[in-house]
Amino acid sequence: MSATGATRALQLAALGAVGAAILSACTPPQLVDMSKPLKDGTYEGASNPDEQGAVGTVQITVSGGKITDAKYQTKTSDGHVKDKDYGKTRGGEVGNQEYYERAQAVVRSYDQYAKKLTQVGDPTKVDVISGATVAHSQFLQAAVRAIYKSQGVKDTGAVDSIDVPSLKLDDKDY
Repeated sequence: MSATGATRALQLAALGAVGAAILSACTPPQLVDMSKPLKDGTYEGASNPDEQGAVGTVQITVSGGKITDAKYQTKTSDGHVKDKDYGKTRGGEVGNQEYYERAQAVVRSYDQYAKKLTQVGDPTKVDVISGATVAHSQFLQAAVRAIYKSQGVKDTGAVDSIDVPSLKLDDKDY
């Protein structure tokens, strides 16, 4: 091999090593080992609070070692469930239509996330729904914690690595 060829081979090897290092740095820690068996029963997990203090909870039902049902909801910092009234004023009116529509899109995502978890059986395989990123992060945290309980696995803090993004968009709170 010529000197130029050897130099080129070294450059390509170095580039490959850098690429592998970048990919491994971007790979999040494994959150849950779905090869571990799930014990039949009903289990609940909770998310970390978002910046407004809301907490998501996921309840899973396991039968035959599989997730057969899942429910997801979020409660505001004062304990109110985010439902059909989420995004309305304290008087029960729609004060800001855009805000209300965004809030309701998030509420609709809860059933979609839960249904997808039941279908795929692994919360890390549930895709983000546009406009419901915070809800997805909290769903993922809560679902993984519920699965830990069903597997008898201790929560070592890996779930805390899931970032719950800011609720601010265009200098508005949503």
